[in-house]
Amino acid sequence: MIAAAVARAGLEEQVRVAERERIAERGRATEAQEALQQRDEFISVAAHELRTPLTALQLKLQSLERTSNPDRRIERLGGAVRQTERLSRLIERLLDVSRIAQGRVEMALERFDLSALVRQVADDFRDPSLESRAPLQLDVPERVEGCWDRLRLEQVLVNLLSNAVKYGAGKPIVVSLEADDHRVRLKVADRGIGIAPDDVDRIFGRFQRAAPIRNYGGLGLGLYITRYIVEAHRGSIAVESELEHGSTFVVELPRWSIKPVDEHETAARAQA
Repeated sequence: MIAAAVARAGLEEQVRVAERERIAERGRATEAQEALQQRDEFISVAAHELRTPLTALQLKLQSLERTSNPDRRIERLGGAVRQTERLSRLIERLLDVSRIAQGRVEMALERFDLSALVRQVADDFRDPSLESRAPLQLDVPERVEGCWDRLRLEQVLVNLLSNAVKYGAGKPIVVSLEADDHRVRLKVADRGIGIAPDDVDRIFGRFQRAAPIRNYGGLGLGLYITRYIVEAHRGSIAVESELEHGSTFVVELPRWSIKPVDEHETAARAQA
């Protein structure tokens, strides 16, 4: 009887182990299926995003080839250059994802005036914001010096303003900058479509989107890259949002970073 009880207990344990393995296998299969679906979705979106400026570039060049009017040629050439710049930004964004995953994003820290950079990027967005009927309003001090990576913070500003123009629903966008002796706080606020509460925590993830692809383009990478850059400067980024009432993105950075946070550590947090 004791031997039979021991044998039965052993068999029951084997059954439990086998069941746990089957559950784990089903979980891995589900994760793999979701990963494949996410990959296919991303490839579809990336192809669409890259095709749009390529088509526009082709049309501009064909028009340039046909026209003999010097003014028209200059206008068409300017449009073609803008489309190549758009393609370059899309490709650079895709490359950044690979660099982040491998911990190869380098930070070149230098002392500069952040207020001047904010005004410069805002000027670059004057025309797109007016086309979207979303005028830009600046509340920026005369001068805020600190030590950061200039190109990377420009990338942060471009990503946040691009989102504000895209989702701002044709209403004013406010960019503000505050500073004390140790930290700066940058805010980009719109009064557009807003973000649902369930989406607020995930929009900083890779390939994550809160708005439907069919209505709003994009790779779902801008905020993911933005978060990485901010955290690499030992800063933080957060969003306050309400559906149909707009969103406010808040970036806080130390003014005098001696060196960026360890890249591999930041890459691991970004992947998580």
